[in-house]
Amino acid sequence: MNTRLASVLCATLALAACHKGEKSGPVVAEVGDEKITADEVRQRLNETSPFLRARYNTVERKKEFLENMVRNELLAQEAIRQGYDKSPAVREQMKRAMIQELIKHQLDSKLAGTDIPDEELKKFYDAHLDDFVKPERARVFHILLPAKDARERAEAKKKAAALLKDIDAREKKGETNAFQTAAIKESKDALSAPLGGDLRFLSKDELTKAYTAELANAAFDLKNPGDKTQPFDTPAGVELVKLQVKTVAINRSFEESKEPIRQRMARERRSRDYDDWVKKLRENAKVAIHEQELEKVQVDAAPAPQQPASISSGHPVPALPPVAPVSQPGQKAPPTAASKIGGN
Repeated sequence: MNTRLASVLCATLALAACHKGEKSGPVVAEVGDEKITADEVRQRLNETSPFLRARYNTVERKKEFLENMVRNELLAQEAIRQGYDKSPAVREQMKRAMIQELIKHQLDSKLAGTDIPDEELKKFYDAHLDDFVKPERARVFHILLPAKDARERAEAKKKAAALLKDIDAREKKGETNAFQTAAIKESKDALSAPLGGDLRFLSKDELTKAYTAELANAAFDLKNPGDKTQPFDTPAGVELVKLQVKTVAINRSFEESKEPIRQRMARERRSRDYDDWVKKLRENAKVAIHEQELEKVQVDAAPAPQQPASISSGHPVPALPPVAPVSQPGQKAPPTAASKIGGN
């Protein structure tokens, strides 16, 4: 069976499975012996995105949605009549859907993290303060011309002025790396010269500690990417600095960070709970891996066909979300969302 047909059958059989058993409440449609209740329609509507849900606020739209459910029920009944409910492909996708529902009910109830007390959130904030409070940083390039006395300093300043004039002229001609090229050739800072004078991203305090306060002050006085200093004195000699980029300072208070922290802690807890849960299931089951037989499995290198989101009529089919892979002991299940806060 191709993937497209398996996807449709899995969705329709899942819908049919929900209809089995006793039902209560007003009946809005009958398909053979099966009934579709108002509660089922409401549940299906609530499973759609808020954007799509807003479309179904009229009787005509609700009828359109119900017609889709009726069509799916017809397809499900026909699929069962033809025995597709016993197809390995369909059963595999039904298994995935069941696993997804199991995980959702077993683990996702605490995903909001509302049970995490503020004291725990504050501990996390204090332990990861660098994630929430960051000073302004700058990436700069510099050229150092050393000088030991007044005579050497005067010569170095004259040479630095000539270098700056040459760099400006070359940049006007489109040579974007003129400063870095000059740094490689002329700078006497053994660490940064081979890198084109690159001092990497540093805060003003870090730059002061690594080099000098004069260099740090000059670098952070520059405002725009590409700006350059005039030659200036430092204890080491005469220097030129070019600003590559600046990052703004971040200072998020605990109150500002509390909810993102709650979400992050809840996700991390869910991941741990998932691993512990699967580990216990594995310990209580008989699991045997036959590696000799596994080695014989041939893998088709051709790309797998993509699973469609809808069938040819254009109506949506209830989607089966991907299931988090069952991890082996020591492996981490993929998180449900990005674990970093604020992208910084």
